[in-house]
Amino acid sequence: MSQENVEIVKRVLRNSAAHAIDRALADVDPEAELDWSNSEAPDSGVYHGHAGWREWFDGRGEGLSELRFDTTEVIDARPDTVIVVARLLGRGRASGVEVEAVGAGVWTVHEGKVTSLKLYQTREEALEAVGLAG
Repeated sequence: MSQENVEIVKRVLRNSAAHAIDRALADVDPEAELDWSNSEAPDSGVYHGHAGWREWFDGRGEGLSELRFDTTEVIDARPDTVIVVARLLGRGRASGVEVEAVGAGVWTVHEGKVTSLKLYQTREEALEAVGLAG
């Protein structure tokens, strides 16, 4: 089951990167929570349901152009948990300054749908959050 969950998360990531938000949300539970409260960005907060996820996706491009996420590692953490370590790269729309940030997301998948995503600043924090730090 956990490899299937890894594939579901990868599909959400691919569709998000392709700006195919409806296809990405097809793998997200309608009541799923996106917890971005650990972010240092202006959009830090908790987003609920498809409307919240869509708001978060749409907000990615507001302040940044040339935006992309590079997945550096996918960890099959538990039967229902996938950790994704990634870099966000972009350029400030107003300033033109290049931006790079690294973080890790803990994804929970239940019955074939993503039910939550929580951002952590580091891979180690994400591993600790799921009890795999050591």
